[in-house]
Amino acid sequence: MKYLEFINLLDILSRCYPRYHSNEILLLADDILKWFNNELPNDSSALKYLQSMYDSPTTALRALWKEIQLMAGPFLNIN
Repeated sequence: MKYLEFINLLDILSRCYPRYHSNEILLLADDILKWFNNELPNDSSALKYLQSMYDSPTTALRALWKEIQLMAGPFLNIN
């Protein structure tokens, strides 16, 4: 997975996917990217939740990457 591909798929979903900002997976993606970039404060509830679900930001990104690919797949090859 490349970071630019990840951002590109999120961009495609933001333009094509209904209720992009209310989807839990995409909100989770925002939090994981913040965790990956060390932008979450240490006392953040989002950080505590992510640490309880995933071992590291890398494993969280990999799991999320698979989910986003499944969601964006139909929008990549529109006839």
